[in-house]
Amino acid sequence: MINELLAPAGNLEAVKVAIRYGADAVYCAGKRFGARSFINNLTDEEIVEAARFCHLHGKKIYITLNTLIYEDEFEDVKPYIDFLYRHVDALIVQDFGVVHYLRSHYPDFPLHISTQCSVHNLDDIRFLKSIGVNRVVLARELPLEDIRELKKEGVDLEIFIHGALCFCFSGMCYLSYYKGGRSGNRGSCAQPCRQEYSLLEDGLPLTKGALFSMKDLNTIDHIHELLSLGVTSLKIEGRAKSLEYVASVTKVYRKLIDDFNAGKKEGVPKEMLLDLYASYSREKTKGYIFKEDNRDITTNTTVKHQGVYIGKVVEYRNKQVKVKLVEELSLLDGIRFVNNGKEYGYSVTRIIENGNMVKSSRGIVYIDVEEKVLPGTKVYKTSSSKIAKELKVYEYPFFQTGSLYVELKEARQVVEIDVGEIKVRREFNEVLEKAKTVKDDAVLAQFSKNNGLPFLYKKTKIRNEEGLYIPIATINKMRSSLLEEVKERLETNVWRVYSPYPFNDDPSLFIHSNERESLVLPKKDVYGGLIDYGRLKKAPFALHLGEIGKESIVSPYFGIANSEAIKFFRNLTYDTLILSYESTFENSLKLGELDSNLGYLEEYDEPLMVAKHCPVGKYYGAENKGCGKCAKHHYEVKDNDRTYTLNFRNCYMFLEGKKVIREVPKGLIPTKIV
Repeated sequence: MINELLAPAGNLEAVKVAIRYGADAVYCAGKRFGARSFINNLTDEEIVEAARFCHLHGKKIYITLNTLIYEDEFEDVKPYIDFLYRHVDALIVQDFGVVHYLRSHYPDFPLHISTQCSVHNLDDIRFLKSIGVNRVVLARELPLEDIRELKKEGVDLEIFIHGALCFCFSGMCYLSYYKGGRSGNRGSCAQPCRQEYSLLEDGLPLTKGALFSMKDLNTIDHIHELLSLGVTSLKIEGRAKSLEYVASVTKVYRKLIDDFNAGKKEGVPKEMLLDLYASYSREKTKGYIFKEDNRDITTNTTVKHQGVYIGKVVEYRNKQVKVKLVEELSLLDGIRFVNNGKEYGYSVTRIIENGNMVKSSRGIVYIDVEEKVLPGTKVYKTSSSKIAKELKVYEYPFFQTGSLYVELKEARQVVEIDVGEIKVRREFNEVLEKAKTVKDDAVLAQFSKNNGLPFLYKKTKIRNEEGLYIPIATINKMRSSLLEEVKERLETNVWRVYSPYPFNDDPSLFIHSNERESLVLPKKDVYGGLIDYGRLKKAPFALHLGEIGKESIVSPYFGIANSEAIKFFRNLTYDTLILSYESTFENSLKLGELDSNLGYLEEYDEPLMVAKHCPVGKYYGAENKGCGKCAKHHYEVKDNDRTYTLNFRNCYMFLEGKKVIREVPKGLIPTKIV
């Protein structure tokens, strides 16, 4: 499907809401190995139920298995993948050990490369295509014209169109792990980018605030340009957000896609947008995809949900405020009062207009409050009771279509139902009699009832050449029998695509000798080329998949932390594989027993983030970066506990922590980055 609308789902109810509001597919996680481990996520039983629900509606479900896996965890990953293979349509993967195991053992299980792999260049796309990857979720830093070029390679591409953005290139952020031991690559990011930092120039403070807090991506006003790209999937961020958010954002983009496909340019009704921004909103950006100004991609003010502005307070008296509304307010709406940094939140339990209690209003009203609220205070709606009510009844008005064929003979009847990829044909042997009056339309109408299943017949046909009569009770029995099978077949119909895999899975791939006692790498080689769009092919030190040759040293940014990942990269190089920054001492020791040509970082400046945004350029008002300040001054950022160094290359920002010196496990090659 081109322009698939892919919605987030943090729990089972959100899966059903997303489908009912028009998503073509959902992505969610189980209780293990997903990059949002702090949310509820789905139990195995809920995954089965969610998959059956999606498939019944002709939609797909993808599971995120996109964390780095340690060696002693991999035995738990294997049965989990086997379970998922039986129920879901694709896996979203970061760890190349999981890629290798999945492709080696399940060649027809669709594989999506996670945005955590930060794929952003042509060489990587070609490489991933060559090993049978079915879809690539691109780095969010790519502009429109680059996506257009990458699409020419014939790989299915997925891009984000709405929701929260990471400050750092995804998969390259270690700040949460560094500050508190909670790894973003292991599913437990504490979002330190939303915290406050001071920016220092040559040791002197310039500014303070949430320097790394990104505005939320919003492409509603630019969606036609994205749809014209013809990419496979348009992805909404938000597995940790509310049901109301999932419903309202899916509804908006569903309308935009439907209008585009129908050749319409009506835009989104105001009420639909107000519902969306009441359910969740921060300051908006059109993102790197549309080359947003460096000045406008981050914000100091919108770390949390802001709501939608609906009016202001004109008077306070006796625990009541008089509010002049500019948008509708209803009972049980959530509201937020904001004035000079002070905020109060309430659920509206009573609205008085012209001396009468009303259910909703757009005029001048009185609302009960507990705190004194000053005149001039702004009022924002932070949740909508209308959306909450709609959640119980709304359903996107069209799902699957099917066809129905009925053939009646005196002692043999055939009924055939086609829905999507499912065809069910059944023969019956009821004894039928001649009809006094042939009513084939009535018979078809009775057979066409779908028993509440989410599909409609586009074509119906009956052959009753002998002019037979069939009782309604007999029709009902036949129909119910067929629809039970149709339902079961639809619910268990998973998407499968065979993809040949060129790599060997033989344990002999492990290397048991090396010629190095130690390894020293220049920092500029390790960090500087991360955001290059392709360097020398078959580079001696490889940072991108497409440049790994038989004698290439492999970067720690590839996240090697298990033996399956070692086998993957041993199909590419005989040289040293440097283990992930986050591979623990104990985990690395186990891997060193398998392959003695593994590097372990002994001394290095902690790499924390790689970002396309420049906070220095923003401070000085540089619209398109390139201000040159980084060449003339030394820059740092500071929080309450630590100071971090900022380095720059081609206007990309590299955040570094303190120098790390650590013990190297026996059998591994001590590696320094200097």
